[in-house]
Amino acid sequence: MKTKFSAILNVRHKALQSHERKMMQHNLLITQKQAEIDAFMYDVGQVHFPKSGHFGAYLALANTRDRLLGHIDTLHSELSHLKAQAKALREEYKTLHIEYEKIKYLDTKEQEARLKALKLAQDKELDEISILLHRREVL
Repeated sequence: MKTKFSAILNVRHKALQSHERKMMQHNLLITQKQAEIDAFMYDVGQVHFPKSGHFGAYLALANTRDRLLGHIDTLHSELSHLKAQAKALREEYKTLHIEYEKIKYLDTKEQEARLKALKLAQDKELDEISILLHRREVL
């Protein structure tokens, strides 16, 4: 049964679904970033310094390790930024969900009121019919 709130309810529902998709995509980005950090951490763990040899080789490995660690720091800052965005998305979702529930409640109340009025009208009609049938039998 359509009410004056049905169109608004549909719009809110679509907005809620769209925001859920946006949150899932954002969570996927966070997961990918974490996997990238883990891969670089593994790479740092694989850097083994030589026990003997040229100092140049040691410096090259130290430079490589430092670049990897610098990149990991950058990835951590990106990850913290993504997590902050995810928190903001959750708050926005909470607001959208509350708005949706309010409209849904109003729509449900409107439907119940219409059904109640329809039932009352139907009961009145049945009463009228039964009175007419009773009068017909009496006469």
